[in-house]
Amino acid sequence: MSRKFTPFLILSLIFALSSCTPNDSIQQAMEQSVQQFEQAGVQNMGNDALFVAEAASANMLQVQLAALAEGQAVSPEVKNLAQRMLSDHGRMTNELQSMASQSNFVLPAELGAAHQKTYDNVASRSGLPFDLSYIKTIVEESRTLLKRHEDLAENGQTMEVKQYASRQVPLLQQHLQLAEALGEKVRDI
Repeated sequence: MSRKFTPFLILSLIFALSSCTPNDSIQQAMEQSVQQFEQAGVQNMGNDALFVAEAASANMLQVQLAALAEGQAVSPEVKNLAQRMLSDHGRMTNELQSMASQSNFVLPAELGAAHQKTYDNVASRSGLPFDLSYIKTIVEESRTLLKRHEDLAENGQTMEVKQYASRQVPLLQQHLQLAEALGEKVRDI
């Protein structure tokens, strides 16, 4: 069976690999996963392995930012969004860990370099600038996650990755809608 590589898939892979340094936890997890699969005789797992590692780091980022926002946000609406993100991405992390364990994917133990930079940027703010930065980051990260999950739901190599990605799409759509609506509300103030 031949695989079609969508332009988004190719650009995502190029962007992800270029944003990963050799010491980046996402890159390391992906390489370890691919090596394990190749040793088992399974080829062409790079994109699935990259997705799983990226998703793990992205979920960690969302959980860490949400925990930070619960304590630092000034707006009750931002705190409510943070609670929702903490709960939902906690569940997503658990589901991803279970799938990864069953399918022999390696997950990063810490944020990828780009996600760490994003966290540091938001964490460096306080008051209203924190709230605005948090909302903007949630919108951007939700868009990225949604596109990546939609792509892997369609083009994943393994059924487990396709199913995991597919199950998350409606939730990620909700997150994007909630964050965008909150962003509009804040802009109108």
